[in-house]
Amino acid sequence: ISLDKLPVRALDAIEENGVERYPHELSYDEKRVSLIRRIDFAWALWQWQSMVENLQLAHQELSVIIDLINTVEANDAVTVAGMTRPKPLPNEVLSDLAVSAATKLQCYRHLGKYFKQSAKALEQQIAREARFYGALIRLQQNWKVKRQRSNEGFTIDLFDNSLYDSARPSSLSVIHIEHDSAGMLAINLPSNSCHSLHFGFLGDSQKESMSDDESVKETHLLLREVHQSIFNDQVFDMVNREAFNQSAGVNVTGIRENYLQLSIGQGTSLFISLVPSSKPNRISCEIYLQQIVHEHAFIKGKDRGSGLLGHFSLSLAHRIFSNRVLMKLENVVCRVPYLHLMTHPTWHSRTSSWTIFMKVPQSILHVEKSQFRTKVVVNDDRINVEGEGAPNVVGLFKRSSEDICSVNKYDCDLADLPVIILQQVASQVIRWLHEEALMVGIKTNRDFLCLTFELEQGETVSLVAHVDPEDIQGCISWWLVMEDGEDWKLQMDRKFLGHLSLDVLYSTLMDLVSLCG
Repeated sequence: ISLDKLPVRALDAIEENGVERYPHELSYDEKRVSLIRRIDFAWALWQWQSMVENLQLAHQELSVIIDLINTVEANDAVTVAGMTRPKPLPNEVLSDLAVSAATKLQCYRHLGKYFKQSAKALEQQIAREARFYGALIRLQQNWKVKRQRSNEGFTIDLFDNSLYDSARPSSLSVIHIEHDSAGMLAINLPSNSCHSLHFGFLGDSQKESMSDDESVKETHLLLREVHQSIFNDQVFDMVNREAFNQSAGVNVTGIRENYLQLSIGQGTSLFISLVPSSKPNRISCEIYLQQIVHEHAFIKGKDRGSGLLGHFSLSLAHRIFSNRVLMKLENVVCRVPYLHLMTHPTWHSRTSSWTIFMKVPQSILHVEKSQFRTKVVVNDDRINVEGEGAPNVVGLFKRSSEDICSVNKYDCDLADLPVIILQQVASQVIRWLHEEALMVGIKTNRDFLCLTFELEQGETVSLVAHVDPEDIQGCISWWLVMEDGEDWKLQMDRKFLGHLSLDVLYSTLMDLVSLCG
């Protein structure tokens, strides 16, 4: 019987640098002798013990007879006649052959039964080994598998010191691989040994039998969770170190085991903690914190880890502030039916951008300008508004169309943002109406929120916009104002038109054009 070892068993050890060492290869004769020595024939030989004892007794009796014959031959007084062995009868010869054949057959049967049992046990052992080493080979493709120097099993090394030079080694860096009685590869971890990052603002069941593929997949998943737990420990350790350095806008307000409480920005508090991974809270802040740790640790080289917590805190403060800005913009847009809001990706954690579109209806004369845009950009906690079609102060005094139709850029705070957006939109509507009046040949005067028509005898009629962010009916309302400038006395007559759509505003413009004509 010749048995070949599995290829994986030929690997003796793997060095730290990945070099594989193999044991000395045995010759075919050495392998055969080694396998024969493993066979135990003791149980089959005990039945021959009685025969051996009978042969020993017969040998003793034969020795006595030979001694007697020698004594008789040495005595001259005793005459010994010639003795010849009697010729055996045919039936006696056949009987001896039958007994010898039956005895040998019985021995062969016992020996065959032993080999059959040994082969079955050996087949089961080979199946268990193949199952274990097959799973081990599949794990070795993705994980660093090491054989213990004492040749008592295998371990998986999960420690990665490339994240941080002084990172504390985790107790889970070395995972021991166990081999159960069924040949299945098993990894047992203590309870609450894996952690995951938990971020927020202040204010054991029986398993069913699995196939080999399912078992390997579950082992992969478990190893990934352990690997992620080690990374989360290192992230928390790095943030903990950074928190006690001088970081802009960050103050430590509480600390205990696996828990860190910080204060950032204006009155905003948060905490970062390590919790058992059985109840994770995977939100975007956790992902972003891990992402910037990865960026600072692996990409920036020598400067890795510097300013990590400050950058994360400013990014988080910006996210909170940008959400408030977005709420203000949505409140304005939802109350003005001809406005549309679009969010633009900035690919920067501390910059947000939106654009408010106003699409004007197509007139009979097809004015080229069909839509107006107002862009809002937030950098950290600074708001910048950039709008087209609104006159600036210099343009109003110069009466220059180039200056009047230029793009305005200005900063504002969160409280004034709705009023500024509404004024910007209302001025764009005034510009559109002004262009429409010029297209039909009517001269008008344009102010920031007012379009004025000249009538006879010095009288004027103006279409004036009024903005109110708290007005739930439309935020932008319109008034018709008539002024009489005779005798240096100004008399005004105002009429409320209501919250008009762009189509109704265009019709009103055409009525005023007819009145002026």
